[in-house]
Amino acid sequence: MNTAQELYQFTKKYGINYNTGEEKGTLLFQKFLQAYPKINFSFSFIGFHKYESVKKQEGLSAYAISGSTLYVLSKQKAYKYNLYQCRAITGKKKLNGIRLILDFENETIKINLGFADGGIVLAALKQAGKK
Repeated sequence: MNTAQELYQFTKKYGINYNTGEEKGTLLFQKFLQAYPKINFSFSFIGFHKYESVKKQEGLSAYAISGSTLYVLSKQKAYKYNLYQCRAITGKKKLNGIRLILDFENETIKINLGFADGGIVLAALKQAGKK
């Protein structure tokens, strides 16, 4: 997938789009592709990056996987994570949705998926991180 429409439609098909409408989701992925042009992605989803609480997070974020790399574009910054270097990838159900935790040596990343199917995202991240 390498267009904003394809990336958004993938998230919508699997219900991993944080209930984002088509216009807003496609716009989010257009900005994402400006940060990461010429990459073909195999998986995409929408969530809240570095989520600690409603007041402490980086806003609605676009995510996509290519090879073993997780690409992220939040409202504040663009990130790239090598999933081979991730020590553990876990998911927890909370009262207000699913939280993913990616544990790297130097930092722990928390992602809020809302009420999305966390299992499919967890499986994709783990698959991409296999050596």
